[in-house]
Amino acid sequence: MSGIRDLDLGLQEEIEKPELRPFLGLHIDLPDPVYAVTGNATIAYAGEEWTAIGGLGQIDTIGEGTDGSATGVKATLYQIPSEFRDDIADQAKRGCLYELYVGALDPSFSTVIGFKNIWKGRLDTYEIVDAGQTITVSAGGESRMRDQRRPTIKRFTDWWQRRKYPDDLAFQYVSRMVEVPVLWAKAKQSAVL
Repeated sequence: MSGIRDLDLGLQEEIEKPELRPFLGLHIDLPDPVYAVTGNATIAYAGEEWTAIGGLGQIDTIGEGTDGSATGVKATLYQIPSEFRDDIADQAKRGCLYELYVGALDPSFSTVIGFKNIWKGRLDTYEIVDAGQTITVSAGGESRMRDQRRPTIKRFTDWWQRRKYPDDLAFQYVSRMVEVPVLWAKAKQSAVL
């Protein structure tokens, strides 16, 4: 098989075999990070334990618009004990890292042969549905490519600057600069003040 893009050798060789044991992995970088994989076996990879969500969750396919632009991905976890509802709601924060991986396992379903990041974006939406004893959590991620068509609205004011850089005081003087005379080079300099 040729034309496989940027796959490590182990994953590429596994794909070429007649039997494949694939999985999808999801990482959401919350204060208590989420590492989840499809299937029924919890795996260890890159120093992290990826929890199996087989039968208790799903990872949707990466959506695409009619113009070919990525529209996002959604992951859902079912049957989470309702005692975790407030903890999950407190941690969910728009804009945190949201990644989707694909990989392959060995015949014992315990060792990762190859792993590849196939989508990277940020947490966009989350929804918690309370069903009494359990809750269902859906988390949607969106790619930065969606921002290409959104207008960027920035205001060059003191308030706008201090949102990003709280200690920067430069913009508080901008409104006064309208009244400052600019002296151009000439034979005799006299201030207009």
